[in-house]
Amino acid sequence: IGILYDIMCQPHCNCMKWGFLKDHLPRMVFIVSVFHAYGHQWPSQIIYYPRIYQDFGLTDGEGCERFWSSVKKLIPSLRVS
Repeated sequence: IGILYDIMCQPHCNCMKWGFLKDHLPRMVFIVSVFHAYGHQWPSQIIYYPRIYQDFGLTDGEGCERFWSSVKKLIPSLRVS
């Protein structure tokens, strides 16, 4: 099971620390999106960078952001001036 999120290093560390999903952790891969990986420290980049995992292909993890960017004109702003 592959999970990709901007700050996936934090949930992964918490799962290990508190024993969440301990039966499933060996089958899970936690990945940080390509763009956000460079904002993390070097050890996190090595562990969570998606390009080092064969099954993630060339995904950059920014698909949701591109989708929301393309439909933002359809969503009214909640900002009140």
